[in-house]
Amino acid sequence: MKLGINADRLSCHKFIVNQFRLFLCQAAYILMLELRTSAEGTRLETAQVSRLRETIIKIAARVSVSVRRTLVELAAHCPFREEILLMVQR
Repeated sequence: MKLGINADRLSCHKFIVNQFRLFLCQAAYILMLELRTSAEGTRLETAQVSRLRETIIKIAARVSVSVRRTLVELAAHCPFREEILLMVQR
């Protein structure tokens, strides 16, 4: 999982910059763990980071924001539509 979030790219000379990059990598790691946990019982249960990124984070959706709610509309032909809806409900 470390390779998928680029946690090894700490190439700056300043310590604080590397520390911030590592903090962002840790946040991404925790996000991916939570996504994988919410995907239990689906095809994405054992997905790697690159697969989760392509199927959940990088999907086309229309977002409509109103006063009372935020509506996210997925495409009708989205191959992982059922899995995403199940993950959102959890």
